[in-house]
Amino acid sequence: MLNRIHVGHRSSLALWERLRVRARTSGALLFLAAGVALIAPDTSHSQTMEQIIAEAKKEGEVTLVASSSTFGGKKGFTELEAGFNKRFGLNHKVNLVGGPSFPQVAARVMSEIKAGAKASTDMYLGSDGTMADMHQAKALQTVSFAGTFPWVTKEMEMFPQETLLVYASFHGIIYNSQAIPKDKAPKSYEDLVDPKLSPTWAGKLAIPTYYHWLIRLSSVWGKEKVLSFARKLAPLVGGKLRQGEEERIVSGEFPIMGSTGGPLEAMWKWQAKGAPLVGLPGSNPPTSSYYQLAIPRNSARPNSARLFIAYMTTREAQSVLEKQDHRSSYLVEGTLMHKYVRGNKLKLQDPKELAAVFANDDAPFEEEITKILR
Repeated sequence: MLNRIHVGHRSSLALWERLRVRARTSGALLFLAAGVALIAPDTSHSQTMEQIIAEAKKEGEVTLVASSSTFGGKKGFTELEAGFNKRFGLNHKVNLVGGPSFPQVAARVMSEIKAGAKASTDMYLGSDGTMADMHQAKALQTVSFAGTFPWVTKEMEMFPQETLLVYASFHGIIYNSQAIPKDKAPKSYEDLVDPKLSPTWAGKLAIPTYYHWLIRLSSVWGKEKVLSFARKLAPLVGGKLRQGEEERIVSGEFPIMGSTGGPLEAMWKWQAKGAPLVGLPGSNPPTSSYYQLAIPRNSARPNSARLFIAYMTTREAQSVLEKQDHRSSYLVEGTLMHKYVRGNKLKLQDPKELAAVFANDDAPFEEEITKILR
């Protein structure tokens, strides 16, 4: 039976959770990856879009196991299903089955591959860390997305011919613009510990309950600068907030949150309601989470999965994500994120640099950060 526990996917890719899940599942992803990689890799042959559509019609539906809030949940999937069927001339049921965290779904898929069983999910949604695990394990089908679908670019393939970027989310600061005057407002993480600005939020600064944002930041700043920053930040902290608790900033309980995933999305969501919430990337280049879709090698409906994943990179599908979930891809022309990146002339973090962070776990560094901000 599928696990229907709702786990918010935006925080589930935290490095700490990845490591805990690995431990909980008996050596989990690394052990499973080693076993899966020994199995012969997928050798999916090249097909035209018309051939894929013809094969997909025989499948009749497609399923994604992920958080029940994914892509706007039920409302979002209803709209996506209609647009998907219209674009490809299908009559498919597009199913969202509420499931556990990214690492747990990945572990399940790897176990199913080892057992010679079909995957319980036709598609896999994950961020940087677990996609790196799935890629390394050779657990994903090879698909020439850019060579098959005219609107897909090679840049969208985060792992070439394996994964497509659905949306990206920066890490950064959110604050209440009524509680913090414009001339005192931070413009970067470094401003949080600036002696001229920090008295405004000293003892009232909220930080996340997790520390992976600092681990990600080390790929931009280096470890020593991150540790120095953490030591200066610690005395200013007044509490910790979970992902999605922006309302406590809006209410004024905390005037500012030093880091959160999706600060821009939070700003767009709350400003649409008239709330005084401002969000901005914390660094330049911004540390980012790259959320991607891929097809498990043992997918039961691989053709429908190919079509749906490609569909998610269309402007039409991205409009649904923006409306229902305030998220979008900076690689799709006309999206909110594309306009923000272009308008602010942002240089983005190289996904390969981030993959290297996840590939080289540094326990002493992580322990030191935890000790400082405990």
